[in-house]
Amino acid sequence: MNPSSISRRIESCIKAANSKNYEAALIHFFPALDKTAKKRRPKDGVGSRIKKFISDQEIIITTIATRNIFLNISVNGTSFPKAIYDFGRTPIAHEGELDPRLTINDTGALTIGQTWNLPSSYITGLLVGVMVAPENSQEHIDAPLGITLFKKQFRINELWGAEEIIKQLICDAFRTPDLFK
Repeated sequence: MNPSSISRRIESCIKAANSKNYEAALIHFFPALDKTAKKRRPKDGVGSRIKKFISDQEIIITTIATRNIFLNISVNGTSFPKAIYDFGRTPIAHEGELDPRLTINDTGALTIGQTWNLPSSYITGLLVGVMVAPENSQEHIDAPLGITLFKKQFRINELWGAEEIIKQLICDAFRTPDLFK
């Protein structure tokens, strides 16, 4: 099967992120997120389905990004899914750039308040959250890329649709077998 736009956008996102061009990475990422969320919830409106998808994947995203479990964080009435949608996806889709309330840094710092300043590892977390979705099990990329997650190496193409494998890896890493139940 030929790769869909999800695969192509993810591959472009990885290349941009590896070049530390985080806005370009997110410009490529958000269409892949949109299409994956639509596969999961085809009847929901765009904002609802994207925020629900990010919420579904929040443990995967945050543990990969921070090596800690963050779930249901809300600051000033803004949750993580809402921040990504309102300050990331929507302004990129409509204005071609991130809202200044969402920034990506190389220092590993995580600060949340008026501005959501996230480490670049959040892009990796978001990527993996989309890639491992069961809806994307038939995707692949041609580039021979790899990633290490919790001390285990994967070829990128091994991650497509591998949500249960990644959930088990996270449960094992945190010694919490019921984390996703």
